[in-house]
Amino acid sequence: MSEIDNAIKECDLMIDRIIESDAELKENYAIITSIKGVARQNGACLLIFTNNFRRFDLDARKIACYYGVAPFGKDSGTSIHSPAKTSHFANKLIKSLLGQAAHCAKKFNPEIREYYNRLIGRGKKPQVALNNVKNKLIRIIVALVRKKVYYDPKTYMFYNAKFTDVKQMLNS
Repeated sequence: MSEIDNAIKECDLMIDRIIESDAELKENYAIITSIKGVARQNGACLLIFTNNFRRFDLDARKIACYYGVAPFGKDSGTSIHSPAKTSHFANKLIKSLLGQAAHCAKKFNPEIREYYNRLIGRGKKPQVALNNVKNKLIRIIVALVRKKVYYDPKTYMFYNAKFTDVKQMLNS
């Protein structure tokens, strides 16, 4: 068992060295992991599988498709309309890692928890709401990396608040 633990520690050190060796990788990794719920493995996997966001041109929809969290409906003419579903051909490893990040974010990130509870309150099934949280995390990450800013819950709340809530936030 100690051999496995040592191998894991060695892999973590190698990942850290690679991230530290490139300034852009280091900055994007720090931005990604600034979100509560997105930790070391998720940040590293997102950078690896997107080639530091070069593979998908910082397009959240493309990344969500690759991760298997973007739902698509099937329509044909006037009679065939199926509900939107996610693809089962996605990369299962990164989809499961994103699922773990969504669970952690739902538990420890108040803004994401509020979003999840709002979806449940609208009658969404828990698995559908969790998939929406995964998609939201991808969209937040892409927006932060594009703007080169760290996650700030106040800014997130400001952009997602209703207009009356914004007036109250500005007055206080």
